[in-house]
Amino acid sequence: MQDGSRQMGQGICLATNSFTYEDCVYLSKILSVKYGLKTSVIKAGHINQWKISIWKQSMSDLVLIVKPYVVDEMKYKFKGYL
Repeated sequence: MQDGSRQMGQGICLATNSFTYEDCVYLSKILSVKYGLKTSVIKAGHINQWKISIWKQSMSDLVLIVKPYVVDEMKYKFKGYL
């Protein structure tokens, strides 16, 4: 539940830095097709490192999907959405 980041008023980025670009694209497509989330694969700032970005337009849907699995100590990450 910790590998990622969020900026206030924005979506989130999943820290998939150790995944290949192809793996990130594959996972991004699963999130889009299976869960209807708007996603993209972006550079992580280092050579051959990538992050999956979940757009702010999908945050409400993401919260509904993961809410049952988020431990109380991590709910602050969804402030404004829970």
